[in-house]
Amino acid sequence: MRSTYTRAESAARRAADVTVVILLSVLLVFLLFKAVLVPVSVSEPKLMGFEEGDLLLVDRVSKFVSDYSVGDVVRADTGSGWALYRVAALGGSTYTVRGGNAYLDSALLDESAYSEGWADWLDFEIQIPEGRILLLPDVRTSVNFPSSYIVEYSAIYGEVRFRVSPISRLALYF
Repeated sequence: MRSTYTRAESAARRAADVTVVILLSVLLVFLLFKAVLVPVSVSEPKLMGFEEGDLLLVDRVSKFVSDYSVGDVVRADTGSGWALYRVAALGGSTYTVRGGNAYLDSALLDESAYSEGWADWLDFEIQIPEGRILLLPDVRTSVNFPSSYIVEYSAIYGEVRFRVSPISRLALYF
């Protein structure tokens, strides 16, 4: 069957289709960067490998799908404002420091890849209540009261997934 549209009508329909696709794409990108991957600038680096001015994309949705793991980088408010922290222990576990070493449920943790470590003289044990999480900066010498870093999951804004700026230091965090 032959089309009854004129050339002008066909061109107008194609232009309308393209416009709709463009508008939907813009809406999708807007939703992606407003609700799913939110850009965040590092203002006070508390973690190794991050510098002031780095632009990160923080995943706001994955926390509803899966749990965090020890070592994940998150943006959270521990009571002193929004900052980046490392997940140190999940609810129901015990975090212990003895002789400068960290233990999670009596198993030695190797935090050497991201932590400067604890002072040799420190000796404490913290039980993380269910429904809460222990978040720590990588520079552990600045931690005076580790229990003040135990927060509810709702205090976590999201998990860092990408560093997009500066371009020379692009990185994925999964």
